[in-house]
Amino acid sequence: CFDSESFRYLVARQNKIRFDNNEKEEYEMSWKTSASESKRLIEYIRKDITVYRIDNNLQSLKHAQFTILGMVRPILETIRNSLRNLILCSKDSVNARLELDPKVISHPSTNCMLCVPYACLVGQFWVAKTIPHEIQNNHCICECSPDQHTPIHYMLNHKVVKNSSKTDRDSVNHLLVRLCRACVQFSHFLRHSTDLSSHDPFFVGLIQLITEETHLCNNYKPNDLNTKLVADLRMQQKEYDKHSDEMERKGTQKSLADIYDLINTVREYPMMREQLVAINEGQRKLMKLYECEVSRTPRKYVDISGDSS
Repeated sequence: CFDSESFRYLVARQNKIRFDNNEKEEYEMSWKTSASESKRLIEYIRKDITVYRIDNNLQSLKHAQFTILGMVRPILETIRNSLRNLILCSKDSVNARLELDPKVISHPSTNCMLCVPYACLVGQFWVAKTIPHEIQNNHCICECSPDQHTPIHYMLNHKVVKNSSKTDRDSVNHLLVRLCRACVQFSHFLRHSTDLSSHDPFFVGLIQLITEETHLCNNYKPNDLNTKLVADLRMQQKEYDKHSDEMERKGTQKSLADIYDLINTVREYPMMREQLVAINEGQRKLMKLYECEVSRTPRKYVDISGDSS
């Protein structure tokens, strides 16, 4: 806000440097402009910037955007695994379910969209195992194009667990509906609060899941359950598209406080909490790793004192 000329004038006056009338007038105008702009900035911050403080946590657009982007993969994996369990529930001969088993990644890694994941059979489902590509010296070990890589914050394993009671289909279906609606609302918020208007991370993620499952169906047998999973994922995509178009047509905008309420609600859904815990733990380990690297970096000091002795 402040023109550097204004500060120079003040410093010069303190050092008893004299100016003619024209210079004084020029500096005075510069100071008035700087003061006026500073007042305008303060008024803008005070009146126009919306900041919510709830439960002693500062809430902001940027923080909400960052949080939502970090929830894309956990939400979509929760949807996929819920669909798996619904399929298992429909088979009377199966008394088991699949659980997500996230594992912390303690080094910077990416997921390559071009590298084909390997598959393993978990119960009766073929599951694609993402291969994290480690980043070393700011370079990814994968040779594919950099724009085909996305950060990956945790490994995801799966395990078969015997059902102690019959899976409640209604509750799982209700969870899927809520997650789909949450994806739509989060995407709408990102689209209208960022420059991501042409990029929908939830839609892209759904397509990626369908692509993975289709690859498994085409390359591994038996594939009847995975084939059903592909069909169910396509139905989820159609539901997502329908609700997304409906929300755009209505033009409804949720407040930032409402978005935070939705974030906190989704965090507590089954299978979500464990994945988010793994992400947070991985981020803490990365912070410690970076701190250690910085502490080991030799520092070079340049003498700027001018003392040659």
